[in-house]
Amino acid sequence: MLRSDLLALTADDLTVLSNRGLVKRALKEIEEGRVSSTITEDGRGNVTVSWSDDVECVLPAGEELSDKHCSCSAIAICRHLIRSILIYQRTAVPKQELSDSQENSPPTPSHSAWNPGEIDDAQLAQYFNKATVSRALREFNSGHVIELIKSSKPIARIHTLAYTVKFLVPGDIRYTYCDCSEPSPCRHTLFGVWAFRQLSSEQMSGIISTQKEATPIPVDVLDEIENNLRSLLFVGIRGLSATAIGRLRRLEQTCRNSGLIWNAEILAELVQEKERYDSRDARFSPTKVVELIGELCIRCDAIRNDTGVVPQLFIRGSQADKLTEIGAARLLGLGCGVQVQRQNVRFIAYFQDTDLGTVVAVCQDFAESPQEANIEPPEFWKMAEKPAFKQVSFTTLGAGEMLVKGGKRTPNYQFLPSRTQVIVNPQSFQWESLRSPLLVEDFHSLRSHLQLQSPSSLRPRRLTENFHVFWVHQVENIEFSSIEQAVIAVLYDCDRNRSILKFPYTYRNRVGTESLLGHLLNKRLLFVAGHIYLSTEGLVITPVSLIFQTGESRTMLQPWICQNLEIDGDLNLSKIEKIFLSEDLLNDSNCHPVALFLEQLQQAMSDLTVMGLERIDSQILSHCQKICDCGKAMGFVDSIKRMTQLIEILEQKNNSLDWDWQPATQIILELSLLIKLSQDIM
Repeated sequence: MLRSDLLALTADDLTVLSNRGLVKRALKEIEEGRVSSTITEDGRGNVTVSWSDDVECVLPAGEELSDKHCSCSAIAICRHLIRSILIYQRTAVPKQELSDSQENSPPTPSHSAWNPGEIDDAQLAQYFNKATVSRALREFNSGHVIELIKSSKPIARIHTLAYTVKFLVPGDIRYTYCDCSEPSPCRHTLFGVWAFRQLSSEQMSGIISTQKEATPIPVDVLDEIENNLRSLLFVGIRGLSATAIGRLRRLEQTCRNSGLIWNAEILAELVQEKERYDSRDARFSPTKVVELIGELCIRCDAIRNDTGVVPQLFIRGSQADKLTEIGAARLLGLGCGVQVQRQNVRFIAYFQDTDLGTVVAVCQDFAESPQEANIEPPEFWKMAEKPAFKQVSFTTLGAGEMLVKGGKRTPNYQFLPSRTQVIVNPQSFQWESLRSPLLVEDFHSLRSHLQLQSPSSLRPRRLTENFHVFWVHQVENIEFSSIEQAVIAVLYDCDRNRSILKFPYTYRNRVGTESLLGHLLNKRLLFVAGHIYLSTEGLVITPVSLIFQTGESRTMLQPWICQNLEIDGDLNLSKIEKIFLSEDLLNDSNCHPVALFLEQLQQAMSDLTVMGLERIDSQILSHCQKICDCGKAMGFVDSIKRMTQLIEILEQKNNSLDWDWQPATQIILELSLLIKLSQDIM
């Protein structure tokens, strides 16, 4: 009888259980015939593999795989165990074909989705004693948020603990992987099994919460937040006093003590924008102030009206979302991206902690020259040469390996290095060893994960949110779209699941765009790192970096900040597109009418927020009226209704001695909320 559990393990599964280097070495030894083997199997299914290099491996039928099953001195799963599984799979093929001819087909691994919740308590009892199960059950019921995806390799993401459990073999918990430090199968495997049992048979994915009682609603804190926002809108950023700033700082701490971590972070950013305004910092962004106010309103409303659809953990944050000290660590560079904002450009370099698997970011904002200065903005690669910290540029950081001896990680996963020395070394780009969930081999599972996500204003506020590395097996349909002004390609994983690579062409990153197109056409793509999202086209990734195979070595391309060109002259898009992109793309003629209206509406709210209702004048009212007329012509209803009411209330200001400004602040809060929500669908 064949061991279906051993036959179900793929090379990727063996990599998860050990590491990529061991699997490669084991495969090489078998393929080159360096060793020979003798396989025996007893009646209970225990497989013994004796190797010519005096090593004996036992693959027991009823135990989890571990180092004790090999006669070598390794203290973890070794290459001998890996090659024993591989040689068993190869020798089992003729047996399977023979049994098929005799119409006695043995069990074969299933590639269809399965449900770990079908694993019964009797099997769990084989690997966990009663005390362990009881402790795990108490912890499970204490309140956890777990995201579940059924597939050929089901996944359970325990958001409250930041652990991910993968089930590699159908119906067998011996072959599970969790990124915690416990030996497999760990107690989080129990969490995954119990959570999957709460999904209906029709559900392929879902998010469940094990909290039995509703989270208390801190009404007093929410009321105080709203009152402070109303006061801010009345006096404006311009008129916000030191006393008011002190109240906001105290309110921030109150939010943290009440478990409203993300609300506190937003308040801290509002104070930061006020400080930038007072210091005449060019990075001050009035539109960002509107976005922060809108997001704060969304989160407060979701906390007040808890429907259970979105876990409160995502809306509020948890006590784990705090400033965390980081000791000595090795951070592997994943590339550097660029975010263009109205008043500044943000450079973000991404890293994974090789020990913990946590993804962090190093970011810095660079102020843009005002349009009145009539200065051509610098290309991104020139800006990336500026030092991020310790005289190390973003270009070097994104492609290197950073060794740090201390630092801090903020709640939004920004890494702040300490004053100790930071060493940045080159890396070999062996990204097969990156840890999940950062490394994605199955596009279908990631798509299921994205379908479960709530709007960005109701999710954790992390810089690394939805940042992943795709392991690419094939690339097709590479082109430059003149309609979308982007380099587009279709990526496939090992199961032919597809995703779309889409990189925007702008005048300031034109060199990188040309390099990207040339590399995709002429070199073998291995990995893509970037932010992913779902669209009508399917799964889309906007790349930050790409790893290509060049002979025996690997190279990284960072298209946002790429400087050197290594492509054919025929691919020089600048000659064709330069005039269009450098001039027309920057004006409103290429903006979608709906997006243009929302941008104008946001700008109007920005003016009101900065000036304050007590300082409004006829010029601002006239601007609001023009936007209102534009929205009416386009068919907007709710936002125009609110804008009309706001204009009527503001016009009463000059005709009344006891003008009531509270209704106006309510409308501005509602419009800010709508503006922020619209950004998730535009």
